[in-house]
Amino acid sequence: MKENLKDTIIAIATPIGEGAISVIRVSGDMAIVNVARQFEGKSDLTTTRSHTAHFGRIINSQKEIVDEVVCTVFRSPKSFTGEDMVEIGCHGGIHVTRRVMECLLETGMRPAEPGEFTQRAFLNGKIDLSQAEAIADLIKAQSDKAQKTSLNQLQGVLSKQIHMVRDELVQALGLLELELDFTEENIELIDKQKVIDLFKRGISDLSNLLDTYQFGRIWKEGVKVALIGAPNAGKSSLLNALLKENRAIVTDIPGTTRDYIEERMIVDGVLFRLIDTAGLRKTENQIEKEGVLRTWDIVNKADVIVLVHDSTKLLSDEELELLETEQTVNEKKMVIFANNKIDLKNEQQLQKIGPKNGIFLETSALNNTGIDNLKHTLVDNIISKARATDKESTTITNERHYSALLRAKESLSCSLESLLSGESGEFIAQNLRAAIDSIGEIIGVITTEDILNSIFSKFCIGK
Repeated sequence: MKENLKDTIIAIATPIGEGAISVIRVSGDMAIVNVARQFEGKSDLTTTRSHTAHFGRIINSQKEIVDEVVCTVFRSPKSFTGEDMVEIGCHGGIHVTRRVMECLLETGMRPAEPGEFTQRAFLNGKIDLSQAEAIADLIKAQSDKAQKTSLNQLQGVLSKQIHMVRDELVQALGLLELELDFTEENIELIDKQKVIDLFKRGISDLSNLLDTYQFGRIWKEGVKVALIGAPNAGKSSLLNALLKENRAIVTDIPGTTRDYIEERMIVDGVLFRLIDTAGLRKTENQIEKEGVLRTWDIVNKADVIVLVHDSTKLLSDEELELLETEQTVNEKKMVIFANNKIDLKNEQQLQKIGPKNGIFLETSALNNTGIDNLKHTLVDNIISKARATDKESTTITNERHYSALLRAKESLSCSLESLLSGESGEFIAQNLRAAIDSIGEIIGVITTEDILNSIFSKFCIGK
């Protein structure tokens, strides 16, 4: 937990550099008073209404004009942080912005730490912890899907569902603990069947949320697409064709790519992380061997595998072995067999040999044949799988949330097993309490200083 949270803090909220305007944020009990000391205009900021903007000048201690600004006043508790706030819009530029900052710092406020504005919003009850994390995700969003998912979480869609599950479990725990107080009198305060149904419903709700993480992570981080195959199959050319730029070096010499190359592509609002890998073949070259090992590591971590084959050649032993290995034929991975260089193939090699349960496509990186089809195939399959998996409107994108939900489900399952087997209420209550605490970690009802520091330290200064 950050210290001196009662201090008045200040930070530049916009990226440092040349631009039309810069925005400086101030928050704390003395925010309006301190800015007013350096502000000269028609309005007295200390008496203005909340949510009003005022034009004027920032004046330094020598009574010199530093810059013309617009100050927007937000009064507690109707502000982002829940405290008095002022946002100063000054002219853009590194020097001007810093001069305004220096002038305001003379009033005794201190520079904010990373994420301190958002942390204050959390501590003052303006947002919960999952919404605070959504702000960081929204800022970092690189695709429409990531933006929409983060925005839903910021608007409290996840929080609402978490509260619903937690509130029901808290009520059950209260009755269980009350019943424990009357153990000697053999007084029953709970309907066992109703509690069983409640636990089963809670486990189902948690399972549905956990199921969304696979695609929630993809929306947030992007779909990892591994381009693999034999040397000189056209993987690098295919990467360049998908990106519509010459990103990877392409030659007729097999084994040009010794290490992997990763580039990003957005199609229909979905972010794809395209990874061009070293050609898979047996080799004595130590550098090439390392490249092949890295390729297999990428294959294991990929969401989609595109096996690129040179259509002018018969399938090699390595490719046939590759098609049969469990590392590429995996139910959790989408596998595409890209029969490449079709502009050069002969009629005897039109056999459609591809991966089990996979997709066969014909491509030519040279003349862009099948490239759009490959893009649409990637999008359509990812979206269809996401819709089939996404049983709820809420989507889990955060690994911390996933871990907490997993622990909550395990604890709740233990409570259910104890209840069904007739164990003492103490065991049921103990595991139920652990489940409630794990769920509470997501929204910040149960938290620790280490968790807060870890979350807010990843924010930029001024947010």
